[in-house]
Amino acid sequence: MNAAVLLLLLALAALPASCAPPRSFRLELASVDASAADAANLTEHELLRRAIQRSRYRLAGIGMARGEAASARKAVVAETPIMPAGGEYLVKLGIGTPPYKFTAAIDTASDLIWTQCQPCTGCYHQVDPMFNPRVSSTYAALPCSSDTCDELDVHRCGHDDDESCQYTYTYSGNATTEGTLAVDKLVIGEDAFRGVAFGCSTSSTGGAPPPQASGVVGLGRGPLSLVSQLSVRRFAYCLPPPASRIPGKLVLGADADAARNATNRIAVPMRRDPRYPSYYYLNLDGLLIGDRTMSLPPTTTTTATATATAPAPAPTPSPNATAVAVGDANRYGMIIDIASTITFLEASLYDELVNDLEVEIRLPRGTGSSLGLDLCFILPDGVAFDRVYVPAVALAFDGRWLRLDKARLFAEDRESGMMCLMVGRAEAGSVSILGNFQQQNMQVLYNLRRGRVTFVQSPCGALR
Repeated sequence: MNAAVLLLLLALAALPASCAPPRSFRLELASVDASAADAANLTEHELLRRAIQRSRYRLAGIGMARGEAASARKAVVAETPIMPAGGEYLVKLGIGTPPYKFTAAIDTASDLIWTQCQPCTGCYHQVDPMFNPRVSSTYAALPCSSDTCDELDVHRCGHDDDESCQYTYTYSGNATTEGTLAVDKLVIGEDAFRGVAFGCSTSSTGGAPPPQASGVVGLGRGPLSLVSQLSVRRFAYCLPPPASRIPGKLVLGADADAARNATNRIAVPMRRDPRYPSYYYLNLDGLLIGDRTMSLPPTTTTTATATATAPAPAPTPSPNATAVAVGDANRYGMIIDIASTITFLEASLYDELVNDLEVEIRLPRGTGSSLGLDLCFILPDGVAFDRVYVPAVALAFDGRWLRLDKARLFAEDRESGMMCLMVGRAEAGSVSILGNFQQQNMQVLYNLRRGRVTFVQSPCGALR
């Protein structure tokens, strides 16, 4: 390779795409189904059914549920256990010079930014034209000897003379995307950032994003994610209901404050688990169902990343409420996943929730939900869903209680005449997942400098 070209590549790799953004950035989050070609013909029921189906497919991709540490991964690919197929919200960005505008699924449970590139030998169908790196004057493939390439768990050198950094990014099982790790100019609105590392994928198999997306933008905690590369210290989003055609909001930067003066907010310390280094991981230590508080042992495999603020007041159980300790101390953690619609609880927690809800909700159980949900109750004739009693339910994260009202717990299955729980059962011993249905119409702020996430039960319009 020409020495001057190699020096240029190394210089580009060292450019501080991570220099602090001069201001905040606001992006619209479009529902993946609202952007589909057949969107106008889809009912709210069908929109919700599709989202639930994708959530189950995504759960099936958690190949590290029983705790395979990152250091123990096979030296053939870079892995993350969440599948890319679940992108529920899309953003529009630009890359290259001149800017190529592309649509990508955002994912809080992975890091790599990637888009499909020409020439593509094994790509899935996408609606947008495919990015051609040859027409971008600022595109440069990274050498496999670069520090940025080393951020992938394992990489390999290309077979051509330039020895470019070649990746195979495996989300689970047979779901992979592979191509060349490169740097180029990334455009967000009217602002551009040089030297942003991204994957130029030429083959994607086994679990592709929807055709409305040209790739994925990882917002995880790893060094290759968008927030890490731009040195964003905080970001926030607010999500509409999954069956809604109204867009959500994503704010990157200092303006992401999530209703600072709101009274109904809780700040929770983020934890780090070596099994899930890219995840926004919370310590789940309690579950309230009606008058029963279930206390869980602390998760000893995680470490806090910050000193939390004073806890918000917990829901007040009745004087007769009992505390029950269940399971071993290493099981109860929960990751925040914007790309999963329903929440999944570890098997023993889910079983406790179902048992208590059956006692509290005095309605007959139903089967055969057209939404594909497991726990359903038959609605009485002539009684509206919003008039049915549902007990108080809350999740405790390091003693901070996140209340989940009926609108964040149940969905009405009008075709089956039932209301169904928007929580699913994960495998025994697996990590739990906080899905976007439970985050709807709620501002969620990630403060990466202080290592905490804040939940504010406030309408999306308040997130400016």
